[in-house]
Amino acid sequence: RFQTSSLPAASQRPPPELSPEVIVRWAVQSLYVDEALPRGPLLQWLLQLLVGVKLTHKQLRGFIEAASGVSTDPPSSKKLNFRAVLEEPPAGFKGFVSEEEASSETLGEEVWEEARLYMTQGGWPKADDASHKYYVVASWLQDSSAKLRSESFGRVLSIVRYGAQAAGLLGHRNGLLVPYAQSEECERRVNACTGQPTHVAPNEVYVKTWDELRGGLRRLLMEQPGSSVEVSKVKALFRSHLGVELSETVFGHQCLSKLLGDEHVKEEFVLESFQGNRYLLRMLTAEELSARASGAA
Repeated sequence: RFQTSSLPAASQRPPPELSPEVIVRWAVQSLYVDEALPRGPLLQWLLQLLVGVKLTHKQLRGFIEAASGVSTDPPSSKKLNFRAVLEEPPAGFKGFVSEEEASSETLGEEVWEEARLYMTQGGWPKADDASHKYYVVASWLQDSSAKLRSESFGRVLSIVRYGAQAAGLLGHRNGLLVPYAQSEECERRVNACTGQPTHVAPNEVYVKTWDELRGGLRRLLMEQPGSSVEVSKVKALFRSHLGVELSETVFGHQCLSKLLGDEHVKEEFVLESFQGNRYLLRMLTAEELSARASGAA
């Protein structure tokens, strides 16, 4: 069961006709009224609140395609990577709220301070799907604050995104949103400042020095084709092949790619970036090391 107070303001009364296509169209219209872009995950979350069923991306796309006056953009996207588009927006529709409209300058100090206070304190329920994390927090904010309840759901959602991505009020823990002070990002920042490991149990051995790090990388890359490895696999290889944990915060970094691009590592290795935010760590060849030594001389 769900509480109607958890729904966006425009979604309080379901339509009398209960065919899936009609409900989906009505949900899309409600999000338009609430200035919230009807992305696939948002529709999935809202419909789960309305009918108690979590639709798959195929079911949701099927209902949208069967509904009159609604389409998906792009039409052939994978999974929930689409938005629903109405052929005729509701009367008075002026557009969706963007994150640029969520700062204190655009909202006003009173509304922004209210949102900041609630996001700093926390207390919202856990999202059962990480792709719904922003919607759960936005819904909770409207349930908790009369000031934020008077704003559109799209505007409150933009406040949550701004709070997480720009204002530093929110962070992540196990893939879900939490107040920044409770987040993994905050933990990594503190550990990086103090040289402590992150996500390493008290009884686990971890890499502590630059010599240990370079020696471990050397051993691992010599076993890899082309003497290279994807950065995303490095920690797992240290664990499975060397029996030690690798934590970037020990070396003052908050992410692994920054650590592997450090000057202490560049002496023997090169970090290469590829499209799609992919990184590859490669051991320098004898010729490259020789050329580098000659250049330094």
